Amino acid sequence: MADVGELHFAPPLMAYLEREAPLCNLRCETFPRQDIEAALEEGRCDLALGFFPNLHRPALYAQTLFMHTLVCLVRANHPEVKSSRIGMKKFLQLSHAVVTPLGRSGELFETKLKEMGLQRRVQLASVHFLTVPAIIATTDMIVTVPRSIADYYTRLENLRIVEPPIKIKPYAVKQFWHPRFNADPAIRWLRESVVRLFGTPTDTALPSKRTP
Repeated sequence: MADVGELHFAPPLMAYLEREAPLCNLRCETFPRQDIEAALEEGRCDLALGFFPNLHRPALYAQTLFMHTLVCLVRANHPEVKSSRIGMKKFLQLSHAVVTPLGRSGELFETKLKEMGLQRRVQLASVHFLTVPAIIATTDMIVTVPRSIADYYTRLENLRIVEPPIKIKPYAVKQFWHPRFNADPAIRWLRESVVRLFGTPTDTALPSKRTP
């Protein structure tokens, strides 16, 4: 997982393991994008959780957990953003924080802006999500993040969620694994636990790309 994925997945998963498998240890790592498939094949990691469009290859199993969206965050008393949706003109006038970690969801938004020929001032570019809520809460900047992370941030700081001026199609958050370990009982149990915790009622089927 990227750190943004860990914010979403790790707390419920660790609480579940503490109840159901207290002797189970979990290790979360971030791999370079080009190394994830090899890490799964070699058993250096058991699952990849998140938005990884580059992993849609026949060599791997992929299972959709849920659909996700992007939203914007500003401080609750922002002097220029008053409503629940920000217009394009105001959006482009504001200073932006842009986080570009190893996770891929932010690329959807950046790609869309480029396709539309839009430019805005990026006052802060970072690879870390950790400092985002404190920065947005104490400035007039705006940031675009996954919805679940925005919900989490609003519990930490005095922030407000606003809908972006650009419609971004929901994207699929999935778990990926290699066929070599499909029958491993421990990894299978972990996959099923992830679906139980994070999947929707329609996502209990086996992976869409291949049928084990």
